[in-house]
Amino acid sequence: MSDTHPPALLGNRPTEDSRRLLHRAVDLGLDFASGALRDDLVLRHATVSELIDRFASPLPQDGGNAEQFFEALTEIARWSISQADPRYLAFPDTGDSIAALAADIVASFLNQNLIAYDRSAPAASVIEAQLITWLRELIGYPVTALADYQGLASLGGMWTSGGNMSNHIAIAAALAHTYPEIRTTGLRALPEQPVILLAGGVEHFSYLAAAQALGLGTDGLLWADATPEFTSDPASVARLLASSPPGKRIFMVVGVAGNCRTTGIDDLQALAELSEQHNVWFHVDACHGGSLLFSEKLKVRLAGIEHADSVALDPHKGLFVSYPSSYVLFRAPAALGRFARYPDRADDPDCLDLGLITPFYGSRGFESLKLWALIKHQGVDGIGRLVEDRQATFQKMVDLLERTGCFRMLGTSDFYRCAFVFLPTPVAEALELATLPAAHHGTVRDLISHYTAAFADRLYRAGTVVFDLFALQDLADRIGLGSGAKYQVMGMCVGHPHIPDEIEHGIEQDITEAARDLTGRMLEDLGALLTSTDPIASTPGPDVTGPAGW
Repeated sequence: MSDTHPPALLGNRPTEDSRRLLHRAVDLGLDFASGALRDDLVLRHATVSELIDRFASPLPQDGGNAEQFFEALTEIARWSISQADPRYLAFPDTGDSIAALAADIVASFLNQNLIAYDRSAPAASVIEAQLITWLRELIGYPVTALADYQGLASLGGMWTSGGNMSNHIAIAAALAHTYPEIRTTGLRALPEQPVILLAGGVEHFSYLAAAQALGLGTDGLLWADATPEFTSDPASVARLLASSPPGKRIFMVVGVAGNCRTTGIDDLQALAELSEQHNVWFHVDACHGGSLLFSEKLKVRLAGIEHADSVALDPHKGLFVSYPSSYVLFRAPAALGRFARYPDRADDPDCLDLGLITPFYGSRGFESLKLWALIKHQGVDGIGRLVEDRQATFQKMVDLLERTGCFRMLGTSDFYRCAFVFLPTPVAEALELATLPAAHHGTVRDLISHYTAAFADRLYRAGTVVFDLFALQDLADRIGLGSGAKYQVMGMCVGHPHIPDEIEHGIEQDITEAARDLTGRMLEDLGALLTSTDPIASTPGPDVTGPAGW
């Protein structure tokens, strides 16, 4: 482009000129995805201060030309992490569905506002309603065909920006269902304290956040036990339902279909039956596990989800759709209809103003087009095959971790994610041969945590392999140093249906090389620790280095 300051708006530019510029933007995105802009690394590592130094600048007074603009975009891409790289093994959010990417581009051009149908988002409102109907069908909820649309109160679901918000809205709906009066009198008029029952150690951070934001307070969470396999213990839930603390009323039980640390799946059928027996709202957090609904083979692991009063799904986790993409669905559609700004319009079949029944949201974009496009492009069966192939690839990668002899798993995984510490065979054997006094247990746990974090950090800084890093309790005592304390652990999450053999071999080589030096140093430190007469132990604090730490 020859002009220093070409027209800023699409309508003021020649179409071919805009086409060239936007094609160049797509090329930049493809170069990032291919690795060309990342030096063929998962990321080019930089600290917070280094990137602030690189990007900090005064507020621009004069604009730049096209070359300067693209240089700036390219620099941002160079320092971004690629979750679609098969060596990115921290989280499953690949976001690389070609149909969803194409739909995202189109949605930006359409620029629809799904607050209203008239003068705002006619086709988009219908597409989102259709998508919600499809998702309800996948869960096993009662479905009213879109052709028989009866009004907003019959939809029973909505798009949200993430699982955090989906869980918030489910809690708000459960409160409104249990205590209809709070819409006018608020929580202050309730005769008891409403509490949410969920298992500690497998919960998502959003429940604590919601309890604080919605006025329940941290005392509004009642903690059940988790099993050694990182799932909610139905027996513990049953005991608490049978005898809730004085002055408190359990209004919601949370089941987890794929926790964010080990993707353990609760016995949803048992939790659903307990919730029904005690007339308590049952919510299933399926932000990870929801992808299994597309597979006839794998969805049996979610048996009982159809009995949940509400379900949270995150297509941007494990369904190849880019951020943001989350949904909250309700078995009884009226649960969402209670939030209607104008209740008299909720049953009007000529009204499709989604903003009337979407708590926390007013104006929002056409984000639902991405998942609609993926389902339209691949169909349920096609997506199911991708999910099943990813499951097989995950098992191959678990086998890779185990044959290196570098790690000890904490718990087992139901699908696509596992957690482990750096405990190479020579170190594990030295521990087994040692007569370890109980006073040394905490110091050895700290040692394992330290080297686990060091191992993960070495790979991350090199940009070759990215594992997650977070704190986790060894509930099954697989390391043999007690089940009460937490370790810094790595998480491996496979988001791709296929990892090429050459990349798999490269990952194994990078792991082996990183472990070689650390193993010797870890053995030396362990020897010094075992001969110490005054061990000092400190419990590692919570770590939010990676996504699961949240």
